Amino acid sequence: MSESKSSPFKITKPERLFNLTCALLYTRNGLTKNEILRSVPGYENEYVDGGDNSSLERKFERDKSSLIHNGIQLEVTIPPHEDENNQVTVYSIKRESFYWPKNVEFTPRQMALLNLAADAWAGGSLSTAASRGITKLRAMGAVGEDSDIVGIAPRIQASEPSFRDLNNAISDHQVVSFMYRKPQTGEIQKRTLQPWLLRLVAGQWIVMGWDEDKQDTRNFMLRRIVSKVTSVKGVRPFDPPAQEQILKAVDDLDSLGAKQTAKIKVERDSEAWFKFELDLQGNGNSDEVTINYHDVYVLAEQLREYAGQIKVLKPDALIQVVRAGYERVANDHA
Repeated sequence: MSESKSSPFKITKPERLFNLTCALLYTRNGLTKNEILRSVPGYENEYVDGGDNSSLERKFERDKSSLIHNGIQLEVTIPPHEDENNQVTVYSIKRESFYWPKNVEFTPRQMALLNLAADAWAGGSLSTAASRGITKLRAMGAVGEDSDIVGIAPRIQASEPSFRDLNNAISDHQVVSFMYRKPQTGEIQKRTLQPWLLRLVAGQWIVMGWDEDKQDTRNFMLRRIVSKVTSVKGVRPFDPPAQEQILKAVDDLDSLGAKQTAKIKVERDSEAWFKFELDLQGNGNSDEVTINYHDVYVLAEQLREYAGQIKVLKPDALIQVVRAGYERVANDHA
């Protein structure tokens, strides 16, 4: 399952750092800054061939600092005959720095959590952007044909209680049921689903599958599942869908995100300003940012975290949902 380059959902900083780590870990002789910016997911979608990429370069410099701060041993080399020409500086990460420390042991619970992360990584959507980046670098001759990303895995935030049960149900092709809270009304309904795929979209875990109640493809946000996910008794495992059917479900969600955009005004140098990386976008004095979204209620909840730092300019539906949330908080504390 590949994350389309044209996907409207912005790659988050943790995903971008992971993609960068993969690329630098599997390069043969290192990558120059230009090679990174035009090939690594998280940069390449903003890269302008022959144009001004100063904002991307600032983003890369900050990301380098973040990798080093998190203990990644970044190798920086300038070819001897190039003196101090930083345009040909090459970056890489030595595989030896990823070897597991000796004499490190885990409890059974820790091993269970690692197995969960490995299962999610094996079939999850986070791997696809990095895989696509490795493929592009391989075509450029920057990595070997045997390069793979199986040896490393991201830290997956699977705090939703339903994550593991859904992941297991996907592996076993098992029909499941759960109670789901509708975002518009707060009404709780029972849903029966053939789960196909867990996907991380704009920082939110979503399960895609065939809704047996609606007889149609549906997406359910894990944070809105309010009961334990249980297998439907007496129902045989369902036949897995064709790859084309899953791809269509992914494309439909991306198309929805492409159509739905919000514009917000952000207070300069505030927490929100750095959250949306406006300081790296090279957009002059503009304090406005456009966001693609697939769920107005989730976006409203995220924006309310920056109360006083942002103002929603459009659409009206988002303005109303954000305002309603503030009013509920005010009434609860009146």
